[in-house]
Amino acid sequence: MLENQLSRYGAISRTVPQLAPGAKMFLVCDSDDTTVGPLNLGAEFPVDKDGVARVNTTIQAGVNAASANRGDVVLVMPGYDQTLSRADSWATAGVSVIGLGEGLNRPILRYAAITDEVGIKANNFTVENIRFLADVDSVARGLDLDTGYSGATIRNCIFDFDTNTSNFVSMLRVGQSDVLIEENRFIAEDTAGCGKGVEIFGGYADNLIIRKNYFYGQFDTVGDTTNNAAAIACALVHDSGDTILSNIEISENIIVSTDTASAVLINLVPTAVSPIRGIIRDNKLVTYDTATADTAQVAFGTVLPLNNLMISADSDDLEAVVGWSLKAGVKDS
Repeated sequence: MLENQLSRYGAISRTVPQLAPGAKMFLVCDSDDTTVGPLNLGAEFPVDKDGVARVNTTIQAGVNAASANRGDVVLVMPGYDQTLSRADSWATAGVSVIGLGEGLNRPILRYAAITDEVGIKANNFTVENIRFLADVDSVARGLDLDTGYSGATIRNCIFDFDTNTSNFVSMLRVGQSDVLIEENRFIAEDTAGCGKGVEIFGGYADNLIIRKNYFYGQFDTVGDTTNNAAAIACALVHDSGDTILSNIEISENIIVSTDTASAVLINLVPTAVSPIRGIIRDNKLVTYDTATADTAQVAFGTVLPLNNLMISADSDDLEAVVGWSLKAGVKDS
């Protein structure tokens, strides 16, 4: 590899301005990449004197090489494309996994079996700019924020599908507290459908913020027949260890449901979790369902909504979701 201004750690650390002084950076690249693969990058970023490799061919290996709570960063190269074929466990606290590249050049994790999964089993873990791609029908979960931990941030990622018969049952499951989910795109297939974009698991997800995300496609009981369904939904089946959900904020999201028969956009009515407290505010809800009553397509449970706007395919007016009911527009009976 020729020397250039982006060579070595001092230069690439500029991509992570909040990098802690004592943190290490790890690089992940495709094993068969002859331009920025392990052979080339390994020459530029050799094994540390303490024997720790800085260049890896899987995100799992990069996370394993990092040290907990040091602020280590795993940078995933543009164009990276990994087929999981297993359940990964990212379990090093305080690590950030950041994808490099934009558009279709951002790193991809490809799910080729229904049991493929990435579990976050650590505190204060961050994932940014990764594409989670269902490559088979009914992948159980894409990204699972496991119970017993807290502080995850999921930002600027894409959850979507490869072909029109592929989908996740649940794209992102939240069992941690103090989680921030922002500026992601959750794209479900128009026909086969996905069960849930964001799944809230029991009462563990206190202090949850879901904001400025975009949801598109079918999120319904075709995608999940047993465990609730919606772009944002509480799971019916969950561990009953915590049954009170406090301080959730669902704000400034756009949800476009293409389901024409059984659309559910937000469903916060779980089993054996009560009360749920927080706010649902300033969301924009679009539904192409002309069969289901508008009031049946949102179920806020005990969470109070404010300043949400909804339009459906059988209405010419914006409908404000205020208080407990749809007002200021045409609504179905």
